[in-house]
Parts: sequence; structure tokens; C-alpha cells
Amino acid sequence: MIDATGASIGGGYTYLVNVIPRLCRAAPDAEIRLMLRNRRLVESLTPIAEREANFEIVDLPTVNVGARLLHTFAAMPGLAADWGADLFFSVGEVAPLRMPCPSIASFRNANVFTSEVTPLTLHDRVRFVILNRIARLSAKHCDRIMFVSEDSARWIGESIGLPEAKRAVIHHGIDVEQWSNAEPYTGHPRPYILSVSSIYHYKNYVRLIEAYVQVAERRSEADFPDLIMIGDDYDIEYRAQMEAARSSAGSLAERIHILGSVPYEEVKSYCKGAQMFVFPSYLETFGHPLLEAMAAGIPLVASGIDSFREVAGDAALFAAYDSVDEFAVAIEHALDPNVAADLVRKGNAHIEAFTWDASVARLVNLFEAVIRERAS
Repeated sequence: MIDATGASIGGGYTYLVNVIPRLCRAAPDAEIRLMLRNRRLVESLTPIAEREANFEIVDLPTVNVGARLLHTFAAMPGLAADWGADLFFSVGEVAPLRMPCPSIASFRNANVFTSEVTPLTLHDRVRFVILNRIARLSAKHCDRIMFVSEDSARWIGESIGLPEAKRAVIHHGIDVEQWSNAEPYTGHPRPYILSVSSIYHYKNYVRLIEAYVQVAERRSEADFPDLIMIGDDYDIEYRAQMEAARSSAGSLAERIHILGSVPYEEVKSYCKGAQMFVFPSYLETFGHPLLEAMAAGIPLVASGIDSFREVAGDAALFAAYDSVDEFAVAIEHALDPNVAADLVRKGNAHIEAFTWDASVARLVNLFEAVIRERAS
């Protein structure tokens, strides 16, 4: 029994469309029921349900957060009992407090556990305080809490007082062939530097724009790459700040492209055709776009937060997230063909440790271990 009723687009989408089909094959004797409330996810996963005999989608109506939480706490224990569920797995930070079977929750949303580096409205502060308290209660009643990095397991686990014995770390994976074999994007007339992530303040795009301008003003090559940023607009105010930073670039403004959302399949082509990938975010529990860029075979520049260092290893150049100058230096350094080639070589070696098959195998092992422990 998998609860993904809080999942939508972004990281939740990437996780589910990659994990579910592999989970069906890795556990052919298990009946997998996935609860969803997002139409796009239902449409994306329906072909898998039609193909895999052991997979079923439970398509629930779209409701507000309050109604969704009420259903989770009040109705899901009964559903688990009616279905005879052997295990409950929540893809988010919310799990029922009393389940008739073992339960695991995945804690991946860093915003729920800290507000130190992210400017928040009063509404957001109240919302995250409530979600934090719910997550703490969920963690207390779950058999395990799954994290996507050692870094997030450490700091989130410490922040909520979660015993180490209840923490499990399972990295995300990547289907290298899908990204390495993608056709390079040809719809842009110039070489380009790429950044992909949903638009929030902590994604740090304004500093990326400022760093790009700093490098571009120092270099006058006719083929100096443009800057392309792809990501869903979730923060209107920050999007306005990005547009203001772009306008302040003067004649370089036309070289800076804020595209918004593009289809997931097109992102692969954009990555394959990019000269470099830059990920300036300063609040992440993993950083899946880093894997996507490595799989596409392009050099990386990233903020030097611990989770990014864990994911990218020596295959990226790092910069302090709050330093435009450091990002400018790193970007300029990565434009050197020899440096770029070295980063790509390291990325090809490093990414071998990150596969969806390995991730799902560890997930199945976790499921089986928790079921055995509860039975004993």
C-alpha cells in the first residue's frame, strides 16, 4: 500500500515514474496499490498498471491539504485493514498514526524541517510549522523513516530527534541510457548553459543570473553560451526577481532565457545539448538534476552544500551558494575544454553508483526487513 496522494510534479513525479515499474518487476508476487490524487501522475502511470498484473492505481479525487490529511489519518488505517495490507509506504512526510501493518515514510521535503535559509510568508511559516509537527508525529509511529541522502538523514533526523536505528538511506537513481542517448536539443540557435529546477527562492537563480552576467562581461567570444533556466513557476515573487535580474543585464538580457516548464522528455534533450549544467540551489535533500546532467555527459557546477557534494562527488565544481563571485569563477573554469572533459570523465565513473535498479533493490530489502521485524 503506497500513499502518493501528496505527490504532484517535480521530484515526486520523477521518483514514481522510475520506481513503480521496477518495483513491480522486483516484487512480482506482491500486490502493489498506489494511491494518487494528481491527474498527470495517474495518466503517466496508467500504462504501467495496464502492463503489470500486480500493480493497481487507486485514483482519488483532488482535495485541499486539510481534507487530504484528514483522509490520511482517519481513513487509511481502515483501508489498510480492509485490503489486508502487509506494509504501508508513504512517499511524503505524512503517515497515519495507528496502522494495522508496518509503516515507512519518506522524508524528502527540506522546507518542512527548516526555515533558516528560506524567506517565508506568514502563511508559509504557519503551514510548515503544522507540517513539521505532523511529520514528527508520523516519524514517531513509523517503523522506519527513509531519507534520500546521508546528509538529510543526519540533519533532519537530528532536528526531529529520530533515533539512528529508525533512519534508512536510499539514494535516488538514474536511467543513464535514457539521458546519454537523448537527441541534443536543436531548437536554440546558440550554445547554452543550463539549469533545471522548479522556481523557488532557495533555488538561487538570481545569483546564477548575476554570475552569468559577470562571466559574460569578461569574455567577448561570439559563441559565448546563453543561459537557459527551466522550471515550473511556484514562486511568483521570486520569478519577478529573476526577471528583474535579467532586465538589469542590459544587452546581455537577450542571452538569458527563463523558459518555465517544459515536458520531462524535452528536459533530456536540453541536457544533452547543453555546454554545462549549473545547480545553484541551497536547500536540497538530494539534487536529482545533478545525476541527470552527469548521465547526459555534461560538466557540472553546483553550490557546495553537503547533499550536493554527496551526490556529485568529484564530478562537479562547487561554489559557496551565497557567493556570486565564486559561481562566476566556477562557471568560467568549467568552460575550459580540458576542465570540462575531466568533469565529464569523473561524472561517467561516479554515476555508476546511482541506478534506479539498485535503489529499488534497497527499497525492497527495506520493506522485507520491516515486515520481518514486525512479525517477530
